[in-house]
Amino acid sequence: MIRAPGRALATLVVVMLIAFALALAVGPQGWPSEAILRLRLSRAELAIIVGSGLACTGTVLQALSGNPLADPSVIGASSGAAVGIVVARWCGIALTSPLLPLFSVLGAYAAIMLVLRIARTGGRTPVQTLLLAGVTVGTLGLAIVLLYYNFHTGDAGRTMLFLMGSLGESKPELIALAAGCVAICIAAATLSSRALDAFCAGETSAHHLGIDVERYKIGFCLLSAALVGVIVAVAGMIGFVGLIVPHVARALVGHAHRWLIPASAIAGAAFLLLADLVARTAAEPLELSIGAITAFCGGPFFLLLLRRRVRERDVLARSDSTDDRGRPR
Repeated sequence: MIRAPGRALATLVVVMLIAFALALAVGPQGWPSEAILRLRLSRAELAIIVGSGLACTGTVLQALSGNPLADPSVIGASSGAAVGIVVARWCGIALTSPLLPLFSVLGAYAAIMLVLRIARTGGRTPVQTLLLAGVTVGTLGLAIVLLYYNFHTGDAGRTMLFLMGSLGESKPELIALAAGCVAICIAAATLSSRALDAFCAGETSAHHLGIDVERYKIGFCLLSAALVGVIVAVAGMIGFVGLIVPHVARALVGHAHRWLIPASAIAGAAFLLLADLVARTAAEPLELSIGAITAFCGGPFFLLLLRRRVRERDVLARSDSTDDRGRPR
């Protein structure tokens, strides 16, 4: 049952603040010293930035595609950014270098440009073709990353662990860069909430409402690619946040994007704060990959969504094949 959006949003803020407090207070070293508190604060800040950015991007892509299974990885940007990372490492650039986001964003843009080139036909970019092209390009990018591991075994371990998801590698200037990109993405999505609402009714309906469908699709794909590129550069490939969180936020505040965008951003921040807490404490003194934690949560969630979509299609197919009395048409 959907609550009043304002009350639900306030509840999400409280949950995020509790998660933030737990992220600072809980850890393998017990109650933190000043040095450990600074380290945990840096990780918590990055978790908020990355979680809110990925959740916002997932919300936008689900609206544009009309596909509740969409998330930032489906447009190929994540794997393209990963290719940019391994190219940077091949050139000798450190994982904490300020040049790393440049390579990552260029890789993400190269991937999304290839996706748009493949998907665009007759001046239009059909959503289903866009998603299929994104999956194909994403698979190609991951293959390139695996080839890098084969030829550079000395660096493979550290780079692979970073790409699996890590909040402990970035410097303050990279965190500030990521924060700026996330703020721009959230602001752009919030200002475009009317257009995103229209997309939920289908591209034809959005066009009849005066929405420039192609401009919004391409614009948000490019913006998402830039944001994902920066996030991969500061935290690696953290999957499923953009898939899980929008559904939770939608259940709390409804489908109106003027509420859904901020709710998704706040819920994404809280989710990644808690995921990082689990990654730091579940197997202490070892630290688990935060990407593995989010995948462990997201995999079953994805299967549940997929099963529900199959059931909905079966119900629609049966209703279309029978009349009002349940007899075959």
